[in-house]
Amino acid sequence: MKNNQTVLTNILARGGVEFLAVLLGISASLWIDNKNKETELVQQRQEVYQLLKNQTEELLNYTTDKIENYEIQVSRFGRLIDQWETIEFDTVQNREAYFWDIWASIKNSFYPDFTTYETLMNSGQINLLDFQTISYYGRLYRLMDDINAVQIKERGWRDFLEDYFMTKYANVFNQQVNIIKGLFKLFKASKNDPVVLAHLKSMSSIQNTRKVRVESFKQKLIQIQNHLKEFN
Repeated sequence: MKNNQTVLTNILARGGVEFLAVLLGISASLWIDNKNKETELVQQRQEVYQLLKNQTEELLNYTTDKIENYEIQVSRFGRLIDQWETIEFDTVQNREAYFWDIWASIKNSFYPDFTTYETLMNSGQINLLDFQTISYYGRLYRLMDDINAVQIKERGWRDFLEDYFMTKYANVFNQQVNIIKGLFKLFKASKNDPVVLAHLKSMSSIQNTRKVRVESFKQKLIQIQNHLKEFN
């Protein structure tokens, strides 16, 4: 009887050891799996932060260049408006620069590349970032609505002037051979036209508003860049 009990005890003991070994093995496997997932998540977060750091720097460089261009544009266009009554359009220097300042609204537009941010949003990886970074970039992205609203107005004034020139100054407009020289011939012909001057003043004011809003955009980028330095 004792032998049977001993055998039974040994069997139970071996079974308990085997069960414990299996349990420990499963626990260890789950721990390793969780550890790997944590490591992978940390790596993904680091990659996402680095992508956003790179984009922020690129946006900052682009925005700084644009602001420099806008400062020149606003200053030069402002001088043209200020000197409108006395200026001799036949002798204006650097006409091409004036042409691009006034007439080439598409070339002067502010269109920063948000590809990285939009990709993170669409993929859901944006959720790997901290709340403050998401909030900063969200506000920056929405600021583009204000900038675009100004640029749409600028193009609207420019298109109005073109239509106005085509209608009221058709004889001059239709004789254009060189588009840059043609613009200054139109200015000369319409020098005493209050409608033209009023719309040019509106365009100049709009361009200055865009410059101010893009400067605000830059300040937000600097804020984001400083914040992202906390994450290595």
